[in-house]
Amino acid sequence: MFTFNTLLVPIDFSPPSLAAAEQAVALAGGEEPMVILLHVIDASLIEFAASHELGERESLAQRMRARAEQQAEALRGRLAGRVNVQTIVCEGVPFVEIVKKAEEFLVDAIIMGRVGTRGSLEKLLFGTTAERVLRGTRRPVLVLPHRG
Repeated sequence: MFTFNTLLVPIDFSPPSLAAAEQAVALAGGEEPMVILLHVIDASLIEFAASHELGERESLAQRMRARAEQQAEALRGRLAGRVNVQTIVCEGVPFVEIVKKAEEFLVDAIIMGRVGTRGSLEKLLFGTTAERVLRGTRRPVLVLPHRG
């Protein structure tokens, strides 16, 4: 029997990631269970928006961070109770940051939601964030399919 004391949940605020966060709270156990909600602002998205003159890079990054922090805090508020829920918002390459944070916080497992790839040849050929995390970490990873 596994006891997952500290779980890392990457969130992008999509239904699959929100469902994974709820499942992580249910799975967390031990003496001081903790769920860490991690939102990674994709640096390439900021660069893309800036290169298409949608705003200055720093302004775009600040607005994206503020919105993500607000959403993460609201989610933390909904999930907190039986377990300690922490939030982290950072910028970078999503799968790289997920793997780094899992090691940094010595999590017992990573819980991720995924959207089905059925019918998406591109995702089958090039992989997803979840697949890249699986390949890049030594931590257990639970990838939950979305049933929406």
